[in-house]
Amino acid sequence: MKKYFILMSITLIFVSFCLGFVYKDDDKTVSDDSVNAFTYGVQNIPENLRTVTNLSIRDKDILCALSKGLIEKDENDKIISVLCSEITQSSDGIQYEFKIRDDIYWSDGSKITCDDIVTFFKELIKEEDENNIQALLDVYGAKQFKDGKVTFMTGVAITNNDGKVVMRLNKPNKDFINELTKPQYRLRKNILMWGDMNKNYNDLVYSGDYKIESADNQNMKLVSVKKDSENKEIINIVKDENTELSMAAFEIKQRDIIIDPPESELSKLAEEKKLITLPINKSTYVYISDKNGDIPLAGRRDIYNNICEALSRFYGDDNKEFELAECSYFREDKNNPTNIQQRKVNLNKKEEWSEPQILTILAEDNTENRNLCRAIEQWFKDNTHITIRYSFVKDEINDEELRNRYDMVLINSEADSNNKQRLFNGFSNYMSDSEKDLFNKANGNYNLLEETLFSDYSILPLAFYNENIGFSDEISTLKIDGNGNINFSSIK
Repeated sequence: MKKYFILMSITLIFVSFCLGFVYKDDDKTVSDDSVNAFTYGVQNIPENLRTVTNLSIRDKDILCALSKGLIEKDENDKIISVLCSEITQSSDGIQYEFKIRDDIYWSDGSKITCDDIVTFFKELIKEEDENNIQALLDVYGAKQFKDGKVTFMTGVAITNNDGKVVMRLNKPNKDFINELTKPQYRLRKNILMWGDMNKNYNDLVYSGDYKIESADNQNMKLVSVKKDSENKEIINIVKDENTELSMAAFEIKQRDIIIDPPESELSKLAEEKKLITLPINKSTYVYISDKNGDIPLAGRRDIYNNICEALSRFYGDDNKEFELAECSYFREDKNNPTNIQQRKVNLNKKEEWSEPQILTILAEDNTENRNLCRAIEQWFKDNTHITIRYSFVKDEINDEELRNRYDMVLINSEADSNNKQRLFNGFSNYMSDSEKDLFNKANGNYNLLEETLFSDYSILPLAFYNENIGFSDEISTLKIDGNGNINFSSIK
């Protein structure tokens, strides 16, 4: 701890010195001392806002600031009408009518029309990656249009009908409205030009509460398009090389919002009510090898049980960085404990097996894995006769020959319960032939595969991660919408 404070002090001095010499060029995004401005420290400033495929949830914050959707989710996860004033659904659940408001405008003052929205959906179907617009591809003819088999005008059931945007689906989809609230469905004009924001931002018109005034790889300045707003008028977005520098800048009041402050600062920010903790899809699983027959079923069960105990004891229940999986492959499953409880019962079965002296772990080199490995190593040292040894690699994690030399591999993945296929597809290189067969036959229902993976004690859940957002005393109100994005227009 002493070492940390020394390091932080040095960093603070260094950052204070450096910040005195930066952001003085008017062509750059500058720190603004106005009460109507704030500075947001990020790890990356996206250039490409044409698609959401490579965007983090924090990148999408910017997309949301610059554009509005037909409908959105507020901070209470309630769906609200934004560009439309009324939504009508047919009795068969197939057709939706969105009555477009007559008081909505682009950033250049021109009116947003039904035709603008229909054109946007046309462009979105063509340009966005298929996985990101599954709801929109449920519209009659949309998939055929994307595949080049029909024209939009004659083949796709998205039309302007007397001030209403009408969308007719192939079949009822109970998640359709919820999906339309996501950032990728926010209204953008000339969507192709959003692929190079640093070059094109001056030529764009925006549907959101903010527009870009300046941008490069290090800084982006957003200014409000709303007149007489009580909220912040200027957002200075600054790229920070790492969280330590971002935190140091935060401490000397050069940042007002920071993402994932160091663990040592989380409790302090929480006590000051200056911390928002959000669950995200990022997760970690452990693969316990049985390819060489070195570790029997009883051994794999015992090892997993010990790892879970290690993480529980080390981090406790109030840890803000992640949540222990507790035998669930998806965070949402913890709300339905029936299967999970049975797994816990089976996990506690005790059978004799010949414990090895050493167990080895291979993991991708990142902060999360380092913390997990250290916690596991220490617990096994204190509570067993097994020594844990671990190695960290980068791209070599995909080398099957290398993985086979280790007893365990940590698997970092995205656990989205709405896209289970992606998670289990990432496991496929670790599956046995019988498990692969179950995966190939799943057809969208992965329950049997999941139960088999657990009962084999081969690929097992460890942790679901959170994201922490810290904010300064300069901000009295910070709201997160139902999709996890910062609502910049609500900041006061």
